[in-house]
Amino acid sequence: MEPSDARQGAGYWYPPSGDGATDRSATGVDVLNALRAYRDVESGLRRRLSQRLSINETDLGALRYLLSVWQRDQGASPKELALALGISSASTTLVIDRLEKAGFIRRRRHPVDRRAVILEPGEKATEEFRSAFDIEKRGVLAAADNLTSEETETVTRFLRNMEQAIADAVGQADRPQQS
Repeated sequence: MEPSDARQGAGYWYPPSGDGATDRSATGVDVLNALRAYRDVESGLRRRLSQRLSINETDLGALRYLLSVWQRDQGASPKELALALGISSASTTLVIDRLEKAGFIRRRRHPVDRRAVILEPGEKATEEFRSAFDIEKRGVLAAADNLTSEETETVTRFLRNMEQAIADAVGQADRPQQS
């Protein structure tokens, strides 16, 4: 690793040791620190939403996924929910049970395959849940709408590249090391 690489990496994990100058150009480390700060704030929002709705963060993730499916007028199966959350079918059953007991979802028999179950919104999902997410949605959409088309393209390309870099790193970690 080159010394400049070490400095760049250290800046991501620790605040850059700026010399007090404010006229310097932003660096990649500054972008990564801003991204980390955004993720920290978003994580705090998720915790507050979980508390407000009296559910845990896994259940909140399930509701987010189900809301996106329902907004497209589609149904979701427990298997699809498990895949979306990356959890086992047993854990998914526990999530569904908790959300159903809290009134956020209902189980309904599939209209064609009577053995299958479709998850649909419960009475609390339409009001409490949507109003909780509207707080986040309004601010985030406003921030995105303030971007120029060039900025939108740049940010989108950056985030997709970050997504691919993480996917590649996870893929690498899953492969056995060769000696």
